[in-house]
Amino acid sequence: MPTTAQLALLLLAIALFAVGGAISVARLWRDRAETDDRRLRVTSRVCLGLGIVACVALLAWHSASRRQWLPVGDNFDALIWLATLLAMFTLYVQRHHRLGALDWFVMPLVILMLVIAAIFGRTDYHAYHPLVGGTWSWVHRVTAYGGAVAFAIAAACGAMYVWTSGRLRLKQAVGPQFGSLERLEHLTMVSVTLGFALLTLGMITGGVDMVARGKHTPTPKIILAVVVWLIYAVVLHAPINPSFRGRKVAVLSMIGFVLMLGTIVAVLMMPGGMS
Repeated sequence: MPTTAQLALLLLAIALFAVGGAISVARLWRDRAETDDRRLRVTSRVCLGLGIVACVALLAWHSASRRQWLPVGDNFDALIWLATLLAMFTLYVQRHHRLGALDWFVMPLVILMLVIAAIFGRTDYHAYHPLVGGTWSWVHRVTAYGGAVAFAIAAACGAMYVWTSGRLRLKQAVGPQFGSLERLEHLTMVSVTLGFALLTLGMITGGVDMVARGKHTPTPKIILAVVVWLIYAVVLHAPINPSFRGRKVAVLSMIGFVLMLGTIVAVLMMPGGMS
C-alpha cells in the first residue's frame, strides 16, 4: 500500500497534469502573439513531462518499497501505469504529429485515473491465481491494461473528431491544434487496431486461466469484455463499409471505452475481481 509521502508525490503529479492541461486550454480562448502562444505551449508540455517524471519516480519508489517490480502489481501501480502510458503517448503525438489539442481530451482521463489510484490505492490487487504459470498471468494483465490504454487514446481522438466535425457543420472556426478529420480518424483506427490485438490476447489468456481454475460460467466482467471486443471489432472493420466511417466510428470508440472502464472497475472493486 502507498505511504503518505508516496500519496503526496501522486498529488504533485496530478497538480502538474492539471496545470499543464489548463495552460493548454487557455491557448484556445485568448488572442496573443505567436511568441506568447509558443511560450504557453512549451510551458504546458514541460508540466506534462514533469508529471510523467513524477509518476515514473512514484512507480519505482512504490515497487522498491514492496520489493516487487511487476509493473501491474496492485491497484495503485495498475492505474498509475495506465495514466503514465497515456500521458507519454500524448506528449509523443504532440511532439511529432502537431496534434496540440489532444491533451485537452486526454488529460481529464489521466487525472481521473490518478485520483482513482489515490482513492483505491490501498485495495489489494485481485490478481489471477497463476495455475497456468506466472508468465501466462503476467501476459494477461499487461495485454488487458495495454488494450485499455490504446482504447483510451481512440476514445480521446473520437471525442476530438465529434467536436471538430460538429463545429465544421455549423461553419465555425476550428484551430489547427485539432488537426484534420482525416488525421483524427487515422489515429483512432491505429489505436483501435493496437487495442483490439491486445484485448484479444488478453481475453484468450484470461479465458484459459479461468478454465484452468475450473470456472466455466461467464461472469459480468467477461460479458463486458466480450461486448467491448464486439464493438471494437465493428470499428476495426469500418473501412470495409465507407458509409460507416467518420462520426459513427468515433462515437463507437467512445462507447467502447466507457464499457472498458466498466470492466476495469469490475476488476478493481468487486470481490475477486468478479472472476
